[in-house]
Amino acid sequence: MIKILSGLLRRFTPRNDARSHVCTRGLACHCEERSDVAIQYTTKAGAVLIFSLLSMGIITVLTQQLMKSVSVGIMFTSRMVIREQVKMFAYGGLSIATAQLDQCYPEENKKDKAAGVQPSADQQASQGKQTKNKFSFKTFITTVLPHLGRWQTFELTDKIDGIDAKIQVCITVEEGKIPFGSVFDEPARDLTAQMKQLFKEFIPKKKMAAGEFATKLTAALKQRATKMQEISGLLLFAQQAKLELWYQPQELPRVKKDKPVPATYALQDMFTFWSQSSTMNPLFLTNALCLLCTVRGPQANDATSRKDQYKQLAENYEKIKSSKGDELWKNLGVLYETKPKLTGDFNALFSLEVEPRFYSVLSCATVAGVTQQILAIVERVAPPVQAVEKRGQEQKKKKDVQPLFAIRRLYWL
Repeated sequence: MIKILSGLLRRFTPRNDARSHVCTRGLACHCEERSDVAIQYTTKAGAVLIFSLLSMGIITVLTQQLMKSVSVGIMFTSRMVIREQVKMFAYGGLSIATAQLDQCYPEENKKDKAAGVQPSADQQASQGKQTKNKFSFKTFITTVLPHLGRWQTFELTDKIDGIDAKIQVCITVEEGKIPFGSVFDEPARDLTAQMKQLFKEFIPKKKMAAGEFATKLTAALKQRATKMQEISGLLLFAQQAKLELWYQPQELPRVKKDKPVPATYALQDMFTFWSQSSTMNPLFLTNALCLLCTVRGPQANDATSRKDQYKQLAENYEKIKSSKGDELWKNLGVLYETKPKLTGDFNALFSLEVEPRFYSVLSCATVAGVTQQILAIVERVAPPVQAVEKRGQEQKKKKDVQPLFAIRRLYWL
């Protein structure tokens, strides 16, 4: 642009040549006056042309910048809309999980809940804070257990649902993990004797030596000046031991010839800070606990390939729920295939009569290539006794009922 303007200036700049003042006939005339007029006209025309070119250049630059800003704004707005859509679908995954868990309650209690009928104070005191309705293990085994620790995928299409999206949900039970209160002895600042024995031969990774897991865990916990309250407190230990903190279920390959992506061994899948029971239910064993006990872990296609085994287990549950020790693991052979390599002391940690109260729900949503993942700690709670309004001798109960599940902690992964 500068070179073009310089050339135009040289072209339209008048020259003071003496020969231009001499007439062709050799006579004196008014050539000087005519030359001055021509110079003024040429100079004015050149200035207008230069100003026009400068204006056009400025307008072009501004137009390009405006178009770029508008295009970037449109892309940013559409991306933010997609992110909000993905966020809502991720929350929707939590609703799917709680709807599945709600099936584990008898139909008559559901009707009472819908009608707003509340138990008496004595009944609620006997049931405690844990639950209002009796938990149905038979329903749980047939509906939820086949998907426990595994992805459940729900595909949405634009033709039917108005949008192309994918929702994945994974449920685990906190009563199937090791309570962290029984792992570390705070006054002694050391692992409990039971956990030392349990982790003595445990090798979560091939490159980790036997006993190294317990040593690094003890060192990481001793560095803390305060008592650990939640799973994210194990982040430092996860980095030092090069282990995953958050659990990711097994992924089936898109091509049948390929091998499935194995589930991650994660500390969040082994320890729990929520369960208040010192015992675990062996029905709810997570992938990490299966690895620790050297039994078969959850596989992605168990819901279809082992459907008959789950049905058989549900029918026999009432007969086997009081079994202990070797008899317990023999009855659960349809799930784990082999007996865990545990001593008698560790067999006392398991009981089939432990009801679940806390759940971990992993929800993953994808829309237009944008993915968001959340992990929620969900507690099964009892609705409080509704207040009663008295009008003379009539009593009117409030129709609104508290939800049966409450989110106690939410992590964006």
